[in-house]
Amino acid sequence: QMCIRDRYQRRVRGLCTLLFTLLAMAEQDETYDYDRLLYRCPISQPITSEKPKMTKKVYSLIRKAVTNDKKKGVTKGIKDVTKAIRKGRVGKKGLVVIGADVSPFDVVSHLPVMLEEAGIPYVWVPSRQDLGTATNCKRATTVVLLKSQEEIEGSFDKVVSAIAEIQQE
Repeated sequence: QMCIRDRYQRRVRGLCTLLFTLLAMAEQDETYDYDRLLYRCPISQPITSEKPKMTKKVYSLIRKAVTNDKKKGVTKGIKDVTKAIRKGRVGKKGLVVIGADVSPFDVVSHLPVMLEEAGIPYVWVPSRQDLGTATNCKRATTVVLLKSQEEIEGSFDKVVSAIAEIQQE
């Protein structure tokens, strides 16, 4: 009984917060993207959704890495990416892309700290489903680790420099 009531109260609080956010945005004449902001992880910074072209560049970089090297330079999944970072298989030439609509976000809350300690750039993208699609997978993917390859070196460096600019803002 208590558990059901707590769930109900959480949902009501979430809906009230959403309603107040919508009312505040309606006063300011802003558009609201329900899916992106409603399910976004609270720790998702830096996120590419403020710059839609940046999101497209990240997804196209992942597609290039998957098709060029037949998934050898790409690591997917929380366990595999965490293991690769912990064992030092990445070096400084890597990029981690994390989906911002992770629920519960506790499963990826350790990654930003690990990545900053290792000196590996990372960025959040709005959708796990789109991240999975970019890796030629039917399922949603939470985390993708890209290793730098000779074929995609130019676009890889551009995306990493754009991520550095986003982090400075």
